[in-house]
Amino acid sequence: MAEQLGIDPIKLAIQAFNFLLLLFLLRKLAYKPLMRMLDERSTRIRNDLDEARHLREEGEQDRETYRQQLNRARDESRAILEEANNVAARIREQALIDAEAHNAAMLQRARDEIVREKEAAVAELRREVADLAVLAASQVIGRSLDGADHRRLVEEALARAGTATANTVSTH
Repeated sequence: MAEQLGIDPIKLAIQAFNFLLLLFLLRKLAYKPLMRMLDERSTRIRNDLDEARHLREEGEQDRETYRQQLNRARDESRAILEEANNVAARIREQALIDAEAHNAAMLQRARDEIVREKEAAVAELRREVADLAVLAASQVIGRSLDGADHRRLVEEALARAGTATANTVSTH
């Protein structure tokens, strides 16, 4: 029957043998190295994917760490600014207190100086009034006064001048 179909069984057997030999050689020489190369490539790709996943996880962790550090730095900068503002406010308050104290001290010194100058002016005025009183008294009496008369006249003139000066100063 195979002969009726035009098939030669010997040629068929040789072709089948050649085909099987070709399959065997392809499997030994091409298929196994090709499969080994594909397995190695698959392993390499799997390792690369694992490494990429690991790197992505590390990147996310680093990003989260960076966010936390950034938030801490912002909080610290706010705290530093707040502290600087508080220090500046305390310095301003202290400067105002110091300025007020300085002004009060200067005002007190000025008042004390005015009192001293007033007392000096009153003393000078008394001396001049006493000299004028002695001069006027000696001209009125026409003679020189002795020490006791001179002292009595000066004291009376000073008492009158003190009352007059007190009235004059209190009105100004």
